[in-house]
Amino acid sequence: MTAALFTAAVLFGVWGAAPSVSVGDSGEFAAAAATLGVAHPPGYPLYVLAGRAFGTLLPWGTWAWRLNLFSGVCAAGALALLFSACRRRGAGAPAALVAAAVLGLSPLWLHTNAQAEVFALNALLAAACLAVAARPNPMGERSAAALGLLLGLGTANHHTLALAVPALAAGVWSAARPSAPRAARALAVFAVFGVLGASVQLFLPLRAAASPPLDWGHPVDLARFLHVFLRKDYGSLALTVEGSAAAGGAARQLLRWTRELWEGFGPAGTLLAVLGGAMLLSRRERRTESALAAGLALGAGPLFLALGDPPFDPQTAYALKRFWLLSWLGAAGLAAAGAESLAFLLGPARPAALALAFVPAFAAWRAAPSWSQRWDLTAYDHARNLLRSLPPGAALALDGGDDNFYPLAAALYADGRRPDALVFDRGGLVFASPYGPDFRFLSKEAKEGRRASVEAALLGRRPLFYATLRRDILPGAALDPEGLLRRARPGDEPRPTPRGPALWRAYVLRVDPALERAHFRVRALTPFYPVMRATGEAGPDALRRLEAALVQGPDARWTPGAVSEAAQWQGFEALSAGRSKEAGDAYALAARATPQDSGVRSNLGAAFERQGRLGDARREYALAAELSPGDPRPRYNMGVLLYKTADYAAAAAEFTAAAEKPGADPTAAAWAARASARAKAPR
Repeated sequence: MTAALFTAAVLFGVWGAAPSVSVGDSGEFAAAAATLGVAHPPGYPLYVLAGRAFGTLLPWGTWAWRLNLFSGVCAAGALALLFSACRRRGAGAPAALVAAAVLGLSPLWLHTNAQAEVFALNALLAAACLAVAARPNPMGERSAAALGLLLGLGTANHHTLALAVPALAAGVWSAARPSAPRAARALAVFAVFGVLGASVQLFLPLRAAASPPLDWGHPVDLARFLHVFLRKDYGSLALTVEGSAAAGGAARQLLRWTRELWEGFGPAGTLLAVLGGAMLLSRRERRTESALAAGLALGAGPLFLALGDPPFDPQTAYALKRFWLLSWLGAAGLAAAGAESLAFLLGPARPAALALAFVPAFAAWRAAPSWSQRWDLTAYDHARNLLRSLPPGAALALDGGDDNFYPLAAALYADGRRPDALVFDRGGLVFASPYGPDFRFLSKEAKEGRRASVEAALLGRRPLFYATLRRDILPGAALDPEGLLRRARPGDEPRPTPRGPALWRAYVLRVDPALERAHFRVRALTPFYPVMRATGEAGPDALRRLEAALVQGPDARWTPGAVSEAAQWQGFEALSAGRSKEAGDAYALAARATPQDSGVRSNLGAAFERQGRLGDARREYALAAELSPGDPRPRYNMGVLLYKTADYAAAAAEFTAAAEKPGADPTAAAWAARASARAKAPR
């Protein structure tokens, strides 16, 4: 049955696999495996080497597709080993099958393991450790060697595997109860093979010395190696560099994990896991079986969350989802124990317990649109669109955004596209950096100066483009929107004929609506298109595109600010041209995007004032003053409005309040005196 389960899982993985790169890290991993590069911290050398070997043995399709299949095979192996571990721990075949089903058919498992990611390999290593720990002689030298090798290799893939060590140690010790000499021998063998497995880490400095196309952190010496290995760029225990400060605590994080388990396993799977956990408190003969699974579930789940206390913003919450899978291996083991206990309680109706395996199958079928990536071409199309935007021999500077970096890395290095283009990221992280080997160690101010000098020199030698939302990224240069990019030119040169309309006709972007609704990273990418298109346009069409961007990515961190800034530019240009109605529409959209921005409220008030909507203008000025009490401008604007309406006493109060604040208009005090005099003058 183990072989049949593995085969079925592989076929399922092939059916749902993404056809190419997907959003997230898959493009980077495809490029790293294809070129034997150093991926983002901690470098993932085991994944890179194993993925390169798998892709070499399967020489069909793109590297991204091969790595997607590699994830599916690793996930299938993890399910087969989980089934084997449950059987060795005393569960019957139906109960072990239930465990594999509740995990292997959960939408998160199916989605994550349909793309080039490290989590399937991490699950395979963890499941192999469970299978070894479930052997009849887990403290034997062969078992100790296997565990040491697996955990050592795990350090070269994903650090969260360390969270399985306490559960494995407790499970092995309680099952074997070894004598002191036997335990010492086992620990010595474990240590030797652990070091052997961890030696895969030597790939990082050895390969970095050859300066591969992807060389994150360039870990050629001990200091840089530790910087990469310890994930210093992310803060080691943090998941992302963005996100609000942690505000949860252990209780809230436990609730978060429980809620995600309920969503992933469904009511039936979750209740079976709870029933399996109850075996720790009841049937003595099942305690060992439940203890190992419970230790992994709690150690890689709630304990992991308590250590990192990650925030609850949408970006971090989505990045965190894939981390559940390791703890869900343990929860699936508990579900097997729960199913076995339920079968025991059913007595003659024990075969009915097997029907539980069909519950997650039905749920997976219903949720297929949200996890299947068979038609996921969004990231693939995005990379091609960026490259279509570049004329021959151009340079492209990427100003942030993993979903710009990684699909491009796959297109350039794994697929060999556009060798004529110079592509680099302004952080000096992912691509070969033109800023020099010391760039990462400069101060923030020194980095800005280095960027300006290097990019200005590039502008003199070849066409220079930016993937950025910023208009002022290169001092002294104008940045003209051209499709998804901005083209730099010296500020004193006339603007060339824009290529934007032709580029927008050439772009292709295929977005699966179900994936966009279900996955934050898709929603964080697709609004870039209407925002950049609106940047190169004016009038109602531009505002409609910006409104569409807000609808597409309402929870993406960058979208509200970008929409607000673009709408304010539209409003400024319309107001300067005397189109006060259009300006009001633009500033109203900006206010919907960033309702707490006092400057937007002040501008909206000015647009209303131009239209003669004085009551609306007064409301916006008052709100702006409330949002930013230290800013003199809203009070000054309110004073002007009140003066125009002959409410001189109130105008004097507003001008006086504005004059008392730092940075006030020098005329505020004079206008306060004038308004006060008019208020006292006889009518």
